[in-house]
Amino acid sequence: MEFLKKNSGIAMLLMVLVVTACSTSKVVITKLELATQAEAEGNYNGATEAWSSYFDEQLTKGREILAESYARAGKTAVKAGRTELAESWMSKARRDGYSDPEMELELARIYRSRNELPKELSTLEIFKSKYPENQGVEEVNGRLFKIYSMLKDDQKAKVIWIYLTDKQRQDKEFLEDYFKIVAKRNDMVETISVAKELVKADSNNVAALEWLAQTYYNRAENSYQAEMAAYKQTHTHLQYLHLTQELKVINANFQESLEYFTKLWEIEQKAAYAAYISNIYTRFDNKQKADYFRKFVQ
Repeated sequence: MEFLKKNSGIAMLLMVLVVTACSTSKVVITKLELATQAEAEGNYNGATEAWSSYFDEQLTKGREILAESYARAGKTAVKAGRTELAESWMSKARRDGYSDPEMELELARIYRSRNELPKELSTLEIFKSKYPENQGVEEVNGRLFKIYSMLKDDQKAKVIWIYLTDKQRQDKEFLEDYFKIVAKRNDMVETISVAKELVKADSNNVAALEWLAQTYYNRAENSYQAEMAAYKQTHTHLQYLHLTQELKVINANFQESLEYFTKLWEIEQKAAYAAYISNIYTRFDNKQKADYFRKFVQ
């Protein structure tokens, strides 16, 4: 008591500081509560303004702002349609070392809407690396595949393909891109499989139909020429039996090729298609149809 009497000025200053501190604490809490409450009520614009007011005050007073707070505010701003502000806040959170699946996904969507492909790609790759089991990874994998395909990065596109869902791998757009990739390679089995899946998804897909038609035609015609040459060289009963068996396989390949070329002919009556069809009917000893389609070959 004696000390306080002698130092009444100091005592008064301490009381002012305590009151001020309590008052400041209450204001900060109120603004955070306002942001949370507004968002809970679906008032995302109001919540965004509350967050903005909170940040301004904290920065003015030189106080630390948690990176997670910027992330929370950024996701709120997204819901309010304030994408520029949202990107600014979430980027700040990331620079301060914070990340979460929802934030990275929202950032990727913002960059995509702005056609900022490099930023979108790096954000998606961050998501894929950090959150491979998150429910948003299906969307991320699909988008990564599309980007790698656009960038002609076949190796990365082929790697990410195995992470796509069955539904995505049966989607026409994904299959079109993947078919272009595998068609460049020497894996005939895989390319046939992908081409057939693409035709299932899009029965009028000319690229896949042409590739399948020509592939089966070449397989059949090459085998036919080889087997006939072998038979002419060795006229034995055993060689004849072998030729008979091989012709069954050859004709099956010609038949499959014919089905694809017939479909192509229905789409567009090109002279090239007619030439293949005429040749196939010639191999089938069907002179009438062979002659009919030969009329369209100019």
